[in-house]
Amino acid sequence: MEHKPVYYSEYLQLDKVLQAQGPVSFTEGKTAAHDEMLFVVIHQAYELWFKQVLFEVQSVIDIMNQPVVNDNSPDLQKMVHRLNRVETILKVLVHQMDIMETMTPMDFLDFRDMLRPASGFQSIQFKILEAKLGLAFNHRHGQNY
Repeated sequence: MEHKPVYYSEYLQLDKVLQAQGPVSFTEGKTAAHDEMLFVVIHQAYELWFKQVLFEVQSVIDIMNQPVVNDNSPDLQKMVHRLNRVETILKVLVHQMDIMETMTPMDFLDFRDMLRPASGFQSIQFKILEAKLGLAFNHRHGQNY
C-alpha cells in the first residue's frame, strides 16, 4: 500500500498556526505595540501545551477507570510515563515565563487596554484541567468567565 507523501508544513498545518496571531494593536489603526506579538505567541504556546496536558491526563483517567489496574501491568507504567511527561510540560510552562519577563510592564501597557475583558482566567482548557484534576467549581478562581 502506497502512502501519500506527508510534508512537514502540511502535517503541522503551519499555514493555519502561523496565521493564528492577530495582535489587536496591529489592526486598530494605531501604532502597533511590538511586544503584543510576543504576548500572543506565548499564550498560544501555553494553550497548545494545555492541549497536550489534557490529552495525557485523559489517557491516565481512562486507564484508572478500568475495572482493575494491576500494579505490575504495562498500563501502570504508561500512566507513570505520561504523568512524568505532564510534569515536564509544566516545567516548560514555568520556564516560558522567562520569555514573558523580557517584556516590561510599560511594554504591556502599550496594548493592555485593548484586551478588555480578556484574561488568562478565561482559558477554557485550564478550567477543564482543573475539573479533571478534581477542583470543585466553587473553589475555582474566575467563576464568572
